[in-house]
Amino acid sequence: MLARLKAEPRRAAWIAAAVLSLIWFVVYLTTVSPTVNFIDSGELITVLYEPGVAHPPGYPLYTLLGYVASRLPIGEIAWRVNAMSAFWGALAVGAFFLLIFRSALFVQPRLTGRVGAPRPRRGRSPSRSAAAAPTAPPAPGRAREWLFLASAAAGASLLAASSTFWSRTAQAKMYSLHFFLVAVLFLLALAARQAYDRGEGRLAARLLVALAAVLGLSFTNHLMTVLVVLPLALLFLAGARLGERFMFIVRRLHVIAPGFLLPLLIYLYMPLRAAQNPVMNWGSTDNWGDFWRHVTGWQFRTYLAGDIPANISRNSGILAGYASEQWSFLTILVVLAALAGAILVARTSLPLFASTVTFAAITLAFDLVYGISEIEPYAVPLYMMLCLWAGLIPAAWVALGARAGRAPALGDGPMLAESQGRVAAGVLAAVALLSAVLVYPRQNYSNNRLAEQFVLNAFSEMPSNSIVITEYWDFYAPTYYLQMLQGVRPDIVLIDKSLLRYPWYTGQLRQRYPWLIDRSQDIVDRFSAEQRRWVNGEPYDEEAINFGYLDLLSSFVERNYPEYTPYVLWLQDCPPNVQCEANLIAPDWTRQPTGLAYRLWPPGAQLELPPEPEYELRGITSEPVAFDTFARVNSEMYRQAYLRLADLYARSGRIDAEQRMSDRARELAVALQGR
Repeated sequence: MLARLKAEPRRAAWIAAAVLSLIWFVVYLTTVSPTVNFIDSGELITVLYEPGVAHPPGYPLYTLLGYVASRLPIGEIAWRVNAMSAFWGALAVGAFFLLIFRSALFVQPRLTGRVGAPRPRRGRSPSRSAAAAPTAPPAPGRAREWLFLASAAAGASLLAASSTFWSRTAQAKMYSLHFFLVAVLFLLALAARQAYDRGEGRLAARLLVALAAVLGLSFTNHLMTVLVVLPLALLFLAGARLGERFMFIVRRLHVIAPGFLLPLLIYLYMPLRAAQNPVMNWGSTDNWGDFWRHVTGWQFRTYLAGDIPANISRNSGILAGYASEQWSFLTILVVLAALAGAILVARTSLPLFASTVTFAAITLAFDLVYGISEIEPYAVPLYMMLCLWAGLIPAAWVALGARAGRAPALGDGPMLAESQGRVAAGVLAAVALLSAVLVYPRQNYSNNRLAEQFVLNAFSEMPSNSIVITEYWDFYAPTYYLQMLQGVRPDIVLIDKSLLRYPWYTGQLRQRYPWLIDRSQDIVDRFSAEQRRWVNGEPYDEEAINFGYLDLLSSFVERNYPEYTPYVLWLQDCPPNVQCEANLIAPDWTRQPTGLAYRLWPPGAQLELPPEPEYELRGITSEPVAFDTFARVNSEMYRQAYLRLADLYARSGRIDAEQRMSDRARELAVALQGR
């Protein structure tokens, strides 16, 4: 068996892909987060476990797969879903390895002539077109194929070791599944092109149907799939006889189109499940209008339709910072290798270069104009193309040497080109291995409980039966998981004022706190009527919506006091006597800092000084853990909380308490320096 594999490196490629995936899966599992993380993690885990409907566009494929993973009897619920990200990330590395290896074979010199005609069946005379088709291109040689396997493993490991890719394998996100599907899509498109070029029309047609099916499946996971459509078309169509390949697709649309459309039926999960009224029912997608708005991301349209120049200015700096950290100090070497590889690929295979450079350019353009805060993972497809180009350096170099009959520019024999290719593959492998060692501690989330800790610290300021109004997603999203799945502080009522702008959220509040909505039903009715007109695109009273929204938030505070103590928790403070939205909620009430949050006191109440908080800061001031942008922002909020309390205690004559708060703020500043 081993001897057979040595003689058949193309068969060995599949085993190598499986082994590579297994290795990286084990590595990723050691860095998986044990619990909930910041941003969407808490919401997604809760949706998957219930199951419910996630934020736009719904991610039904990820939801269904995650439902299965979340029910496995291993570890904490959050860990199970986080481990699923590691699983798909590892499979993405294996699929990407196969893509680089197949691309290496694709860039090798091929015989010229008519391509795309089917091979003749046995026992029959070939048709005129089949007779004109070329024979299969000569094999590049077993030694070369083993070289290509090595360089593919190095290129795939470069992707696996990149900082952003790794970070998304450690927490509950749909991105690692998306990266896997992108690699498979390119692999299928390339395989279809190669089959067509060999004259295997039937195989090419089957591969195109498979490509369409995976494309449809990918759309049920993430709408970023739209960015890969043009590059996939270029990979199959670009080059001589484009028209013939185009007509080859057109004549088979009757099977290709159903292959694409059938997986989209997975979206039916959303209206069917929404009709059952789960608690996590984002968008209430049980009717056509709300379903279409949800699937197309209507709620997030402002991120693309906003101030594009401002987005470009902001994102260019952010993306440059992320990109510079991907492979630690080796990033510059990887980028230079990728640029060299891109040049070599352009000289050896126009279709492959056109496809990959288009995908890189489209990804970069989208990342620059998309105005969301978590833009980092959207740049991973660009890194994939960099790693692909770098991994193809040996193959493209050998191909140029074979075409010229000598090593390009540096020697006078194809063997020299192969020797230089082996050196390049070795250097890539060394860079990948060293990158993994350097990036590992930065992406090790195995002891990272910062999001859970942040919520528990905020809750520690609040007595039993409190109401918290917030607009801070890093705080609110983890509370879904901690309250609904872990049973933490169910006595605290949480309201996200940003989500309250959308009709579906009132339904969720009614599910969780029916008494809350009942006590404000008169305002809910007036507000919801105008809100529904706005969502449906009908004429509406903008003033009625704005005032109804603020009146509803105020009623949550005023109509439930003193049974429930009200608090607000914002990402950014709103100074007193400023006409910002935060100060228009229960405007006559006094806001007093309690640390991370503010307590609201009714008019005429005798204010009481809050106790000094005893925040758990493990992972920040002790036992430091891996930090990302969101960890830095939220850790800084502790410092701001201490400073607010220091000022409050100073104005109240509590100098000793003021000194302790100031000391803790300074301690945090030192701990956060350089993190």
